[in-house]
Amino acid sequence: MYLSPFQARKYLTTFTKYLMEIKSMATTKTYTIILNVSADNSRYTLATIGTNTDDAVNGSIKIEETGLYTFTIYGQNSVSNLDPANASVVGKCQQGLVQIIGVDAWDIPSVTIPNNVVYYE
Repeated sequence: MYLSPFQARKYLTTFTKYLMEIKSMATTKTYTIILNVSADNSRYTLATIGTNTDDAVNGSIKIEETGLYTFTIYGQNSVSNLDPANASVVGKCQQGLVQIIGVDAWDIPSVTIPNNVVYYE
């Protein structure tokens, strides 16, 4: 995911990690994760999130429900904190919406009916 938390960085104290809180709009289930940042420059921040295993400290969470989620990203100075109210969190960097899209449960077959068939009653 590409992020742009630069406006908030100007007004927050220095931090070393990003903490992301994701909340389902349908079920209100909340996930927290420490983002795995691969690029952090003056234009954008690029982070990857795994969604198939439950290892939030190392950048992966197990999300099984598709749909709309709200997200809030915090700056923090801890490599293991998953609580946005913890003292290591320096402030909110960005918030918004994210859509989780899953794989279809089944494929709908395409059915073709020949047009040269005669039907009798």
